[in-house]
Amino acid sequence: MKKDNVILIGLLVVIIAIAIVCGYFAFQKSESDAVTKTDAMRMQEEYASLNGKTNSSNRQYKSVNLSDDNPYVYRTEDEIVRILTEGSGIIYFGFKSCPWCRSMVSVLADVAKEKNIATIYYLDVENIRSVLSLDENNKLITEKEGSSGYYKILQALDDVEEYTLTGEDGTVVDTKEKRLYAPTVVGVLNGEVKSIHVGTVDSQTDPYADLSEEQIQELEDIYTKLIDEAAAPVCTEAC
Repeated sequence: MKKDNVILIGLLVVIIAIAIVCGYFAFQKSESDAVTKTDAMRMQEEYASLNGKTNSSNRQYKSVNLSDDNPYVYRTEDEIVRILTEGSGIIYFGFKSCPWCRSMVSVLADVAKEKNIATIYYLDVENIRSVLSLDENNKLITEKEGSSGYYKILQALDDVEEYTLTGEDGTVVDTKEKRLYAPTVVGVLNGEVKSIHVGTVDSQTDPYADLSEEQIQELEDIYTKLIDEAAAPVCTEAC
């Protein structure tokens, strides 16, 4: 009888141990899934928060309806700098109230899915950039300095546009800075920037208007090429 009790207790211990181990791994998986899902859902909710709303110029924001498994993953400025200088991947610089960004964010997600790109690194640049203006004499005024991370990103992105301002009299003033315009999509391979695309398509003149099917196709082709250029080369012979 005692032997039977010992065996029974031993079985119970084994069962409890297995249950604890299974529970632990299930918890870890759910935590991992939650982290992955959180970024996608955060992006989805962030952009959808302006659907149907109007801005200070009384223009209505375009609706953005990203899927809850979209590829966008949030990254900090320092993390983006490390990707630009040491890593690989596709980076999207933008922000939710940028009308041009709202035109392209779903298109880029669709192309990424078609190309089996699981991750697009996202950095909201709305509040990290410098804010410059001109006075009545076209003298440059710095209203807000850019963040230190922003200037590191500019340094890593040599091929970005110069930042110019136009005065009320039409005078164009060079700020002596570069500018990270939104949206900007960058392809990086092993710490080398392979491709950059700024804006959407040249034929889009009103960022609040829906893109035509032809414009969407043109933008898809642009992003497909950008992703391909940042992909690791495949050797058919000795490299």
